Amino acid sequence: MVNASGRRAPAAGAEVVLRVKVDGQFMIAAETIADAEGKFRFAPLPIRPDLEYLPGANQDDVHYPGKRIRLTRESPHVHVELLVYDAVAGPNPLVARRYEIVVRPEPGALRVTETILVDNPTSTCYVGEAAEGVEPVTLELAIPPDFDRTTFNKEFFGRRFSLADGRLVTGIPWPPGEKELTFTYILRNEERCRSWERPLDLPCSHVRLSVLTDKPEEVSSNLKPGSSRLRGEKVFQSEGRTLPVGHVLRLEMGRLPVPWMVYGRWIALVALVGLIAGVSVVTLGRRGSSQRGKDEG
Repeated sequence: MVNASGRRAPAAGAEVVLRVKVDGQFMIAAETIADAEGKFRFAPLPIRPDLEYLPGANQDDVHYPGKRIRLTRESPHVHVELLVYDAVAGPNPLVARRYEIVVRPEPGALRVTETILVDNPTSTCYVGEAAEGVEPVTLELAIPPDFDRTTFNKEFFGRRFSLADGRLVTGIPWPPGEKELTFTYILRNEERCRSWERPLDLPCSHVRLSVLTDKPEEVSSNLKPGSSRLRGEKVFQSEGRTLPVGHVLRLEMGRLPVPWMVYGRWIALVALVGLIAGVSVVTLGRRGSSQRGKDEG
């Protein structure tokens, strides 16, 4: 086992954990400590074709999983190299290499799917700064605060994000390299026209914003028009320049589909106005007839 932040020096004294997959879940099977040369050994282990092992290492309260392995009678021994990294609290090194947002108007709602390719380009693991009594935060998702629900495509991310001050936040450690984060949220809507705004969470050099619509002339954005991949898709994108954290993406959408109950309320309102107008006309007519009767008398 080596520390990949320190010229691949042996990670002496690091905790090593071996997990085995049981009933679809990885359970801890054994633990040990790396020696002065960063070496470790687990033996003996059951050799069965249905058993899948997952070694990993812990350093600075961060777990670094290795590759999954299987043992066979032909290969009962496997050499595994585990990598750990030095943990840093700041500054935040994360960048978004790719940011794709797809907006799908539906009757009564907007369904928004976002995919962010998050990259830590350094040789250390970013863990965020911890304040007294507050867990560290490494990433915030500033999605519109009126979202109805959010679903992550991977259970790992779904378990690690929580809601704080109207934002989705996480303290997930980010080792060197890229991770793709995809999630979908619902925005309730009963308006024919609506604006959508979203500040960027990380600096990004490639933003692609698309709306699935059969009325592309009703959609505009503060990004430049881009090329479409699908029929019925209006696309906007950045022009190769890096957009900073907090840069607000905007959409203006018209002629959105609304639920039938909204049409029902409009029809009821029109009917009520018509009824009131009819009653007023009848009342005025009666008053006029009554007044003419008095004059003739």
